[in-house]
Amino acid sequence: MAEPSTAVSLIPTDTPSEDGVLLDHLQRIEQNTKGCYAVQLHLSRLRPEFRKRHFLRIAARAFDALVNHHDVTLYMLSNSDFVLMCREVPIDEVDQPINRIRALFGEDPLTFSEVGSPDDRFTSWLDLSQGTEYAVFVAGVMEIAEADRDRRRRELERGADGRQISGMRGGPLEPESLNAINERLKSVRILDLIRQQQAVAIEGGRAGAVLFSEFFVSMTDLQQRVAPDINLFSSPWMFQFLTETLDRRMLSVLMRQNPTTLPYPVSLNLNVATVLSSGFQTFHSTVGDAARRIVIEMQTVDIFANLTAFDNARAWLNERGYRVLLDGLNPLSLSFFDPSLLRPDFVKISWSPEFHSGVPTDRLADIRDVIGHIGAEKVILARVDSEDAIRWGLSLGVARFQGRMIDRLIQRTAERGYI
Repeated sequence: MAEPSTAVSLIPTDTPSEDGVLLDHLQRIEQNTKGCYAVQLHLSRLRPEFRKRHFLRIAARAFDALVNHHDVTLYMLSNSDFVLMCREVPIDEVDQPINRIRALFGEDPLTFSEVGSPDDRFTSWLDLSQGTEYAVFVAGVMEIAEADRDRRRRELERGADGRQISGMRGGPLEPESLNAINERLKSVRILDLIRQQQAVAIEGGRAGAVLFSEFFVSMTDLQQRVAPDINLFSSPWMFQFLTETLDRRMLSVLMRQNPTTLPYPVSLNLNVATVLSSGFQTFHSTVGDAARRIVIEMQTVDIFANLTAFDNARAWLNERGYRVLLDGLNPLSLSFFDPSLLRPDFVKISWSPEFHSGVPTDRLADIRDVIGHIGAEKVILARVDSEDAIRWGLSLGVARFQGRMIDRLIQRTAERGYI
C-alpha cells in the first residue's frame, strides 16, 4: 500500500469533480483508519429519468444534519455516486438519511432489494479499518476518477459542432436517447460485428502459446448500425447500462456458433449481473464441460459496485470450470490494490504510453511486488501497441500480452512458419 507522501502524484488534481478530493482524504487517513467506514450510494445505477440533477441535489440535502453534527464528509462523485466518509458515527444515524433517499427513488428497481441484504445494489458499506476493504474501495474510486478523466479528454477533442475529431465520433449519449438505442440493440444483427483478439505468451521474442482468444463486438461498427450520430462511450455509466443488453445478444449468438470448438480457449467480457442471470444459465447448459475452456472477463468498475455479487459469481463460475479474469486495471491501480484479494484466475492490466516513463521508481517497485504476489503467469498486459509496452511488461516479469502490437507479431510469426 502506498505511503501518503508518494501517493499524492496519483491524485487527479486537474478534475473539477470530487473524485480526487476523496482520494486525497483516503490517503490522509491511510495510517489511521480506526473507526472509519465509508458508505457508497450507487446512484449512477439509477435509471436515467431518476438521475436528473435536481433529484441528486435533493438527495444531497438529506445528509445536511448528519454532516453538521458528526464526523462525516459527503462526496458527490463524477459518476453521480455519493460517498459518505464516517469516523466513529453510529450506524443508526447514517441509516436514517439513506432510507429517506431510498424512498425518494423508491420507483427505481435499484431500491427494491432488502436493506442490508447481499442483493442490495443501492448501497455498499466498507469498513476502512480492514486493509482489504480499504484497498478495494480506493481502487474503485480510482476507476471512477480515471473514467471521468477519459470522458473530459474526449470532450476536449470535440470540434465546435460537438462532434469528436478523433476516436468514436458523434454527439454525447443522453438519457433521452438511451432507451431508444437499447431497444435497437435487442434486435440488431451483431454476428458480423463480432471480432477476436488473442492473448499470448511471448517466448524468445515471438508469439508463443495462445492463452485465449477474446470475442468482442466492434463498437465502432455497432455505433454505425444503431446510433451513427451518437458517441456511445461519451458516458461510461450509461454505456454500462447498454452492455447488459449487448451481453445477452452476444451469448445468444455464441450459443449458435459454439466457439468452444476452437483449438484454444476463448474469453467473453460480461457484466456481473449477466453471469448471475438466467440467460447465462442457459448458455452454461449449452457449453457443459467445455466451460473449462472459457474465460469470463469482468470489469473492476462493475465488480466494485457490488463485491458480494461478484464473489458469488466468481465462486459459481469456478465451481463449474470457468476461469475468471479481472479487467479494467492500470499499472498505477496496483499501487493501491492487490487484485489477488478477489481471487481471480487472471488479471488484465491496460497499458498506456505515459506509464513508460511517468511512473516513479518506488511505484515500479510496488507494482513489481504486487505482480509477484498475484503470480506473473496470471497477469496479462493489454492494449499493447508498441515494442516499448512489451519491454516494459517484461521488465516487470510479465510475459503475457494482448493488443494490436501482438496481432502484428502473431501475423509475422505465422508468416515465418513458427505457428
